[in-house]
Amino acid sequence: NVSLDGVEWIAIPDDNTRMLSVQAGELDAAIFVPFSRVEELLADPDLTVHIEPSTREDNLLINHEHAPLDNIHVRAALDYAIDKQAIVDTVTFGQGTVANSYVPAGALYYSADNGARPFDLEKAKAELAMAGVDDLSLDYVVGAGDEVGEQVAVLVQQQLAAIGVEVKLVKMDPSQTWDSFVTGEYDLSQAYWTNDILDPDQKTTFVVGHDVNMNYMTRYQNDTVKQLVADARLELDPVKREAMYFEIQKLAKADAHWIDLFYSPFINVSRKGVENFDQNPLGRFFLEDTVITD
Repeated sequence: NVSLDGVEWIAIPDDNTRMLSVQAGELDAAIFVPFSRVEELLADPDLTVHIEPSTREDNLLINHEHAPLDNIHVRAALDYAIDKQAIVDTVTFGQGTVANSYVPAGALYYSADNGARPFDLEKAKAELAMAGVDDLSLDYVVGAGDEVGEQVAVLVQQQLAAIGVEVKLVKMDPSQTWDSFVTGEYDLSQAYWTNDILDPDQKTTFVVGHDVNMNYMTRYQNDTVKQLVADARLELDPVKREAMYFEIQKLAKADAHWIDLFYSPFINVSRKGVENFDQNPLGRFFLEDTVITD
């Protein structure tokens, strides 16, 4: 039996406002708890913090249509220059792990061995030299009020400065950032994805399979990958299919189609008296089971 008469979802993009609202009892629950607030919320006897396995992966989108980002050496340089472990340590407070693939760690056909680039400033500088690029300046779109997003942007800005790349942070209202991806008015920006289904075809199609969304707005192009994605979708032999997804992950990584940053759990918070406020790894809330006891 469903206990709740209804649920009202309220959009509060500013992280601080959202957390204060649930702490003050103005909300029964809140989602997208910033990593930096977990310890404080855990210490509040009136709250329950839910840290649950997820398929979430945060990444750095690269607009391949903006030269010289169409040059693999430039994209590889950015990948080498970004210290993902430092981002995980600083931003996720130990909750995240470094991502090495667009496929979530532990998900079907995830490959841990796909040629992910280590943090290496000398290799980054060498890649820029191979591209013949210097004085590179990039616009990084960041949603205002997103605490984690703003922290990642500042770290990326600092890290890329070490190889002489200037990153200009362009703060936008969160309602406008997606439009900038669609129109291509950005060079770099952080995004995230959570799987809706267990099979890797969905995300693979969206981010490297040349679907209608311009490969998740990166404008990435690789016809070999495009064909592999189409073939893997139809392959019935699980062993052959796994090998195909392993190859797709290697090719996409070699191309630096985007830069994988980190995997992280879903972190939500609810007031005491709210029971069964749970989210599965695909992001679904089981609100039909949620009960409010006071």
